[in-house]
Amino acid sequence: MSALTTEALTQDQTTRPCQTLPQLGDEPLVRLIQQRGSGWKLAADVLLGRHQRGVLAQCMSRLRHHQDAQDVTQRVLLRALAALERFEHRSAFRTWLHTITENECRTFLVQRARYVQTEHIERLVELFEAGARSESETFIEQDAVAIALERVSPLARQVLRLRFFEDRSLDEIAVALTITLSAAKMRLYRSLEQFSRHYQAVVKPA
Repeated sequence: MSALTTEALTQDQTTRPCQTLPQLGDEPLVRLIQQRGSGWKLAADVLLGRHQRGVLAQCMSRLRHHQDAQDVTQRVLLRALAALERFEHRSAFRTWLHTITENECRTFLVQRARYVQTEHIERLVELFEAGARSESETFIEQDAVAIALERVSPLARQVLRLRFFEDRSLDEIAVALTITLSAAKMRLYRSLEQFSRHYQAVVKPA
């Protein structure tokens, strides 16, 4: 598309009603967004809304979990919007968005796998909460948990206490911290990573 045609399209969008935006193809919408012309935010809503269902379907196929797929879909759309200025039109927008979706799904799967691997921390925290027991190894574990909890960041400690000591669900943690459910999941995952690192440093010092 020539510069003259693109300019004419942008100028025309200032006079045409918003209802005409859904009639435009992906490329004109992308160019309008990139130029930050009049109505570019509406154009972004149309463009991303047009592909949202396809992104969700791709995420569902890869993640096999509806809530996770919804979370990653939102992440994909936000990332795509932020990166649109760098889109060079070397491929179709749909192909470009498919690549972003695949990368985000792959990243999420890796993070979810690591999260599952840290589930043993629940037992350690519950052990610490339960109080002292007779076995000497139990006392060692309790001390290690207490030290590790003191060494994590204040934010991580807050998340861990909400989850394990107050038995809050992820939804409740999200409300308590005024963040999204997806952000709560990520914050818990990072808190568990911190705890695991400090715990291992206590029980297995270098």
